[in-house]
Amino acid sequence: MRTILKTPWPLLLLGLVGLLGGCSSGHQAPVIDMGTQVTRPAEQWPFPAQPRYALAEQYQYSGASAEGWLAPLQQAVALYLDGKGWRSAPLDEADIWVAIGVAGAQDISDEALFARLGMNPGVQARAGARKGTLAIIMLDRQRQQSAWSSVIQLTTDQAIAESQRAAFSQELVGKMLRTLP
Repeated sequence: MRTILKTPWPLLLLGLVGLLGGCSSGHQAPVIDMGTQVTRPAEQWPFPAQPRYALAEQYQYSGASAEGWLAPLQQAVALYLDGKGWRSAPLDEADIWVAIGVAGAQDISDEALFARLGMNPGVQARAGARKGTLAIIMLDRQRQQSAWSSVIQLTTDQAIAESQRAAFSQELVGKMLRTLP
């Protein structure tokens, strides 16, 4: 499900939440429900075809229950952007700062998430399921505001093993960033 969100980026940054922490001990693959996705496309894209980007440290967030997800997600975002021909640059030379936020559902309640992001409750987790949300926001360094953003809420029946996080992160980031100019 894709909906358009016109919420200012500071509210999005405040609402960065959840993704499937922990390690899996089972041999079956987790069942993942990629539920509600909210994308705010760029109204204007003032950047060159191959902009310079930086993963701005001050805009990287992971909740206590999702700390193990931030690094694989950062790597997946960098790989995706590099594949588009974007160029990594120092913070003060970048056209775009990339903000990434991930935290477990226990880090923030659904009510707080939906209020901050302007989302309607989309994914109803099954009993015992893990639930969370990932946000990726492209910030225009010069104007100090959001140029593009995508937020997705997920559930899974079991934790995703640490060894599977890089591959899953690449799949998830590809889904989220596919509408990026």
